[in-house]
Amino acid sequence: MHDRIASVPGMRSRAVLVAALGALLAGSLGAAPTATADVDKTGARALTTQTAPMVPGQSAWLSVVWTADRNASNWSTTVTAPPGVTVTYPTTRGGSDTSLYGSDTLVGSTRDFTAFKLSVPYSQTSSFPITLTSTYTDTCGDNGQCKEQGIGNDDKARDHSTTATVTVPVQPATGPAFTQATSTLTVAAGSNDFSDIAFTGGQADLADFTVRFGALPPGLAVAYPGDAPASRPSRGAALTGGTTDHVSVRLDATALPPGSYTVPLVITYTAAAPRTVPGTVTLVVR
Repeated sequence: MHDRIASVPGMRSRAVLVAALGALLAGSLGAAPTATADVDKTGARALTTQTAPMVPGQSAWLSVVWTADRNASNWSTTVTAPPGVTVTYPTTRGGSDTSLYGSDTLVGSTRDFTAFKLSVPYSQTSSFPITLTSTYTDTCGDNGQCKEQGIGNDDKARDHSTTATVTVPVQPATGPAFTQATSTLTVAAGSNDFSDIAFTGGQADLADFTVRFGALPPGLAVAYPGDAPASRPSRGAALTGGTTDHVSVRLDATALPPGSYTVPLVITYTAAAPRTVPGTVTLVVR
């Protein structure tokens, strides 16, 4: 009987089709539903494609603006730059990464920015790309935003990351390398104490910045901190671009008569190469 049924035209193919459908149905019932909750639904993304311009030899704080479709918390950003370009992060987070200005949460439908400092060598004369990698947490909550197919809601926190490539423009520096902010020093007759001469950096950083007095008027003696041959900025060996710092010089005017004296300065620094430039300061003894 079984042989007779199997031999009936069409019966064999119909039996094979039924068996295949049965196997497919059994497989679909036994397989777990596909989960989609781990898909990043925050829509976190960078809005900045190009930062503020820099000049060769400059160190400056830059920022990149971010937005998201819904809240992304525990925000952390690191920056990868080409060789020779140094990246510095805010010390408030320990110096290993940067977060957002408002908090570590990028609130959905708003904007916030990450800040970081770049130091560009003098050899960097063309624009360059940097890559920002941001990690953050998406907490699903109980509103169904992370609902998985056929499973329902959950409160699990899911970690995600996104990257953005941003261009840092580099353009030639303009203006002087530095300006001397102090032109006159006034001291009391017979005094022997330190006086400060302030300098303001131009756009780029100046390494190994030193100042010493040139030919002295008779009766004036000078000395520098630590018995050094010249004075350096108070905050270190460099005069940072765009900032004002001072050098200190001990002026021994005990044998200098009252009056006004123009005293030459010898100023040295290293930019793309070492340089020595002259300066003057007016010393008023009263």
